[in-house]
Amino acid sequence: MSVPTLPKGKTAILVMDCQNDIVHEQGKVGGSLTAGAMPKMIKEKNILGNINKLMTAGRAAKVPIIHVRHAYRPDYADLPSNVRIFQGMKQMQALQDGTWGAEIHADLKPEPSDFVLSKTRVSAFYASPLEGILQAQGVTHLVLTGVATDGVVEGTARDGADRGYAIIIPDDCCVGTTEEAHRVLLGGILSFLSTVCHADEAIQALT
Repeated sequence: MSVPTLPKGKTAILVMDCQNDIVHEQGKVGGSLTAGAMPKMIKEKNILGNINKLMTAGRAAKVPIIHVRHAYRPDYADLPSNVRIFQGMKQMQALQDGTWGAEIHADLKPEPSDFVLSKTRVSAFYASPLEGILQAQGVTHLVLTGVATDGVVEGTARDGADRGYAIIIPDDCCVGTTEEAHRVLLGGILSFLSTVCHADEAIQALT
């Protein structure tokens, strides 16, 4: 693991796709698509607790907290047709805006000072206001958390690195669709595109 550099006034924490349909055991995606395996790993590894601890430290250090939701219109007119997993969302009626499933999990409830934005693709940057928010805040360093490592975390890390942001990924603040996917990505390509660390190391770098 590497010790991250998180400059004051230039760092933001992203909490991505931590919604009921994905992380809750009764969610349509986590409970069905992964047969409950992913919500179980999230609970066993205390992923939401670790993210909450990082968010609390971030707020104390005046670091912007940005929640990214994956949500579709009720008629799914904004759902892309080229990716199989997205089509599965429509079939399951998952991540439908305005429903319990699309809401951020109660353990990570946003505070009034937090930013909350929505997306309909893998990367948090695509067709979302994220970059405008980061530029307005003068952010150059992104701490990425959320579900899944082989989904929004990888997609946003690749996209963010290409855009010139320094990427930091606390490995205990994300989980993959499988343990192998999580391990291979963080030990492979993401170790070259980002600084992989633990939540406590990121918290120490914030203070």
